[in-house]
Amino acid sequence: MDVRRLGYFMRIAEDGSLTKASAVLRIAQPALSRQMRLLEEELGVALFSRTARGMRLTEEGAVLRASVAGPLRELELALQNIKSFPFAAEANIAIGLPTGLADRLATPMALRIDQAFPSIKLRIVEGINGSLIDWLSRGVVDFVLVEEEPHHDQLQVQKLASLPLVLVGSTASPLPRAKPIAFAEAAKLPLVLPSHHLGLRAVINDAAIWAQVKLNIRMEADSARLTKDLLRDGMGYALMPACYCQEEIDAGRLQSWPLIGPSLSIDPSLSIDIVIASRKNSQLTGPRVRALEGLISRIAVELLQP
Repeated sequence: MDVRRLGYFMRIAEDGSLTKASAVLRIAQPALSRQMRLLEEELGVALFSRTARGMRLTEEGAVLRASVAGPLRELELALQNIKSFPFAAEANIAIGLPTGLADRLATPMALRIDQAFPSIKLRIVEGINGSLIDWLSRGVVDFVLVEEEPHHDQLQVQKLASLPLVLVGSTASPLPRAKPIAFAEAAKLPLVLPSHHLGLRAVINDAAIWAQVKLNIRMEADSARLTKDLLRDGMGYALMPACYCQEEIDAGRLQSWPLIGPSLSIDPSLSIDIVIASRKNSQLTGPRVRALEGLISRIAVELLQP
């Protein structure tokens, strides 16, 4: 099996176009097409269905893509790691973030990592917590920042911050400004919540069970940007850390209310833990890698402070 062909296959699968992949790989399109035919002949299956709109993965092609993404990534890192200094040459590093954190962290993180490690080719991926943890365990990404501690034997985890939840809504809301509101009362308001039952939504669900209230869900949205747009237009309210929408709050486009528990104080259970995770057996090792992980952690801690 020619490993390069698998790399070509992954590029075409990601771009969905032989023409685009040819330009990125700097390989003549006929030569690239021939490599795919050879790979299909070797495997004895069709990997793509060729249409006027591009290259679509067949069922077998989708299985191959899911199976080889992690191993190919580990092979790439192993080859990089043979060098005395892993970042002396160009290195590809992928970081996964949930959408709420991505809105807050992605841009400053990209700029500061580029300044500190200019030889790195950085890729930032957004997704829900479950997908990010799965991608990390399979080697598709190298680090993830997620809203809950993953329970996985092959991952190493460090807690970075604990973020209290607040109620967020439109500046036109009739609720008294900045006055604390009990979670049980907030749950009765029309809510825009993430649909997945991991991370932020898990904390909200657990709080509703503990308070013995039913969440009044008006809409589910897994995009933090969409949620904030809907709140601004008066669709309802959201429960999230204030830092997820700090820019909108500071600009007067949204407002927030502290959440309190039965004791009329901030309820520590209404918070999410932000952790950074990486693989224990990753080929990405060395002092500069630890320095990179430390930088990612410092940026997160700095920008997630109230």
